[in-house]
Amino acid sequence: MITERKHPRNGTTREAIHAAATMLFAQQGYAATSTREICAAAGITKPVLYYHFGSKEQLYQELILDASNEYRKALLRASRRGKSAEQKIVNVLDAMFTFTRRSPHLVRLGFRMIFAAEKGTPPIDIVELGQFDQRLMQQIVREGIKKGELHGRPIEIAEALGGVAALHIMDFLITGKPTLDRSHAQSQVDLLLHGCTGRPTGR
Repeated sequence: MITERKHPRNGTTREAIHAAATMLFAQQGYAATSTREICAAAGITKPVLYYHFGSKEQLYQELILDASNEYRKALLRASRRGKSAEQKIVNVLDAMFTFTRRSPHLVRLGFRMIFAAEKGTPPIDIVELGQFDQRLMQQIVREGIKKGELHGRPIEIAEALGGVAALHIMDFLITGKPTLDRSHAQSQVDLLLHGCTGRPTGR
């Protein structure tokens, strides 16, 4: 009987399979990645892979949904910290950046699903998954407008914030820069909410 065990290189066997599959799917795509390659990268045999996930399709769907749930929880936690809308926005951007630093292959895979979708890939509504952060940002902006902290259209402000975050994340994945940390999140929020007029930010 095959049971869950500690993997010598990377935590549990399931975690090792997840890590190997995510890296290969992000680099090569779903269709070009074979179960043999996943097993070799994870240091396991095919029976072990099929015991834990049943099929390559199931593995792909599970790792995308698990990553999406982890990402959503991180952003929700971030959105609940801070008193002002600006503080909450900075927290959410910082959570996006932290997730990217910790799981770059998962983020690359997400962008691949959006910009280089393949035929034969298991059906996942990546657009719906990707709209979560925009809805969350709009909610924070609406609350800020209601309190008089912000002015403008929630959708446009949220799109601007999300667009800037996405550009910096893609730049980081390609070049390793800019440094995706809290200070960078704050500087982008300062620029978008306060512009280039030199107005105090209220921090």
